[in-house]
Amino acid sequence: MRQNLQTGLLLVVVLACASAANSAAALAPPTVPAACTDARNSKGWTSGRASGESRLTSVWKSSAVHQSLDALSDNLPVILTSLETAMIGLAQGVEPTPYVQCRAQGYAEGFLYKLNQLFGQCVLDGADWGQFAANVYCSLSIDLGGLASDSLFVRAPVGLCGNLFEFTCEDSYRYVGSEGATPVSPVVQSYLDSEGFLLEPFQGCAPFTGGEFLEAFESSLHNDCTYARAP
Repeated sequence: MRQNLQTGLLLVVVLACASAANSAAALAPPTVPAACTDARNSKGWTSGRASGESRLTSVWKSSAVHQSLDALSDNLPVILTSLETAMIGLAQGVEPTPYVQCRAQGYAEGFLYKLNQLFGQCVLDGADWGQFAANVYCSLSIDLGGLASDSLFVRAPVGLCGNLFEFTCEDSYRYVGSEGATPVSPVVQSYLDSEGFLLEPFQGCAPFTGGEFLEAFESSLHNDCTYARAP
């Protein structure tokens, strides 16, 4: 109990001290990741980023949001679902190629960059991204009958809140993908409870998290939850 208390206090301190740095990083424009620097893949990433920013701008100006931050905040779950649908659509029915990965990466980073610009700070943290990225992995795995070792993303998008991001993301990702069979740690659960965040297991995904798919699952989890800092 003492160790959990100390860890919980450390979490509070880290969250308080890092908020300003996270806000600055979230507002920095994303740059082409190293995996996408060749001519074709760089073009895919740039095109994806433009599409992601354009999509979020359309949401911002829609009748449901009408350029209101309160309405934008209220509609975040629906907005993230639309982003998830767009990501899955980019790789529907095919194993993600480097070009598809880079385009999807650019789309997600453009979308999040525009979202953070509107709020003036990072909006999504490790729990949000863990749920989101696991949903994408599970959807594509079920659609394709299993993925190879590469995930749809080449890194966690720049602009996510970095406070204990990897720790929270990995716990959330495992819980979602294993359909709740792998519990989150007490520290992460305490954080989820404090934020009123309820993770939703992805039904039908568990078979793609072990056995012959264990390597693919672990590789995707690592790629998707490794925190990317703005240069």
